[in-house]
Amino acid sequence: MTVVLALLVVLVVLLWPSRRGLACRTVTYEALASRASGRTGDRTGGRVGTATVDEVADALVLIALALRAGLDLTQALEAVAVSARGPVATDLSAVVAAVRWGRPVDEAWSYAGAVWRPAALAWSVADTTGAAPAALVAEAGVRLREEQERDRERRAARAGVLLVLPLGLGFLPAFACTAVLPVVIALAVGVLDSSG
Repeated sequence: MTVVLALLVVLVVLLWPSRRGLACRTVTYEALASRASGRTGDRTGGRVGTATVDEVADALVLIALALRAGLDLTQALEAVAVSARGPVATDLSAVVAAVRWGRPVDEAWSYAGAVWRPAALAWSVADTTGAAPAALVAEAGVRLREEQERDRERRAARAGVLLVLPLGLGFLPAFACTAVLPVVIALAVGVLDSSG
């Protein structure tokens, strides 16, 4: 009977849902130091990817909403970090941990990827001037999306130029050989026949 009870206790402990989603992710100083030096990895030893511009812009919208709900900047970052996944959660957890350890704002944001630079700037401005952080963070998200859209337009324009070049080089000689050259030859023969 006690063996069955012991097995049940072990099963309950092993199958009990993780509290990881309910509490803030724990970030050690060693993890932050390795992240700052570029040696980041997950628990399995694989490399953690970087957050995309769309993920960062979405996270900034969520941070702005949390700020408008009455949370301070650190609490808003922590709330989004807890609900996010992947590189967004890792980056924001690192920033929250650094702020809680008393690191300056600029140093705390240096633990996140370069794509978070507009968020770091918005936070720094809000911290130094006392401006409303929600509006600044939301504007940073809008700027990120606009920059990404301009980059897509530039790439599309460049692709158009790169497509026209081979088409021009392929069709221009063909056009010259089938349309222009026969007309020039016919005119030359006509001029030579009439002069002679």
